Amino acid sequence: MSKRSLVISLLAAASFFVACGDVQQEQSAAAKQAAAVQAPENSPIVEVKPFTAPAQPVVTLEQAKRYVKASAGLVELGVVWTTKIDQAPDAEKVQMLEAYNVARDQLCARVGLTGGIAEYNWITAVALPNKDNKATFEAAGLKK
Repeated sequence: MSKRSLVISLLAAASFFVACGDVQQEQSAAAKQAAAVQAPENSPIVEVKPFTAPAQPVVTLEQAKRYVKASAGLVELGVVWTTKIDQAPDAEKVQMLEAYNVARDQLCARVGLTGGIAEYNWITAVALPNKDNKATFEAAGLKK
C-alpha cells in the first residue's frame, strides 16, 4: 500500500506543477511565489486542524468514505500536476512542491479529513492495513 501512496503523491505533485506553470510565466518573480501558495479566489482556504492519531487504529464508515474520496482526488491532482512539475524550471520546483503540499492538505480537508494530508497518511499507513477495518473500507467502496 505504501507503494501506491508514493505513486499517488508523486502524481499529485506533478499535477500541481502543471497547473501552476502557465500562471507563473505571466507573473513577476515575486508574484510567482505568492500565486503558488494561494488558493483560487473562488475557493476559500479550509482550516486544516492538527492531526493526532487515535489510540485505536479503527476508522468509521464515514471516515473510510472520505478517505476513498480523497484518494481519488489526490490521484487526479497528481495527474494534473505531473506535466507542470516536469516542465518547470529547477528554480521554481521547490515553490511548486510547497504549493502542492498546500493543495493536498486542502483537498483532504475539503472532503472531510479535517487533519488534512496527515490524517490521510495515517489512514494509509496504519488504519488501512488493520484487518479490523477491512469490511469498513470495502463498504466505503475501496477496492484492492
